[in-house]
Amino acid sequence: MLHKDNKYSLDAQGVANDLYVKFTELAYKAVKEGVSNSVKVFRNDPQQFEYRSAKAVWMNSQIKKLFYNSVFYDGELMTKINHMKSHGVDYYSLGGKALVCFKKMDKKSKISGFYSRRFKDLMNGNAIHYSKQMLENLSEMGIHKALPIYYVGQVLDNKGDLLDIRLVHYNEGGIAYEVSLMEIFKPNLFSLTGIDSSEIKVVSKRKRNDKNTGT
Repeated sequence: MLHKDNKYSLDAQGVANDLYVKFTELAYKAVKEGVSNSVKVFRNDPQQFEYRSAKAVWMNSQIKKLFYNSVFYDGELMTKINHMKSHGVDYYSLGGKALVCFKKMDKKSKISGFYSRRFKDLMNGNAIHYSKQMLENLSEMGIHKALPIYYVGQVLDNKGDLLDIRLVHYNEGGIAYEVSLMEIFKPNLFSLTGIDSSEIKVVSKRKRNDKNTGT
């Protein structure tokens, strides 16, 4: 899966490369472990999750808890990734440049609520209403404008097992940017030889092409 439009990448929003690499690594691990742990619970006690959306709510809470704990125990990341909440939705600010939210996705990279009027307003670039507390948190960070929102979501197969983990941004009425974290972190020469992932600089396809052509 490729970037649909690099102008909507986190790099284009000003998120530092080292923060991007660390964030995607932690998000990938949190989703993968959160889904795995949740599936085991569902299968051990299926009657507990018979109500509609119960599984999705449980799984999402496990993912967010794992991600938050990873950030909490990293002193450096605690100063770069800020947790805030608005109307019951958890957001994570990446260096004050973008917001990230964890949500389950379908195979078309669309999150729940994708077809709602509120979400269509968000995709079309209209302002969304934050809670007073979140506005105060953003103001304390020196942020007085709406930040772009990115979604990290697990894509499940028909059995409920993990199929993919995607980083997606919606704009101009649709999906403007998407990346498969499963593809980024699948075993390769670097991981098999023990090279630290933090040493690998993430470069967009557009930048690679410009470098190759000398423009």
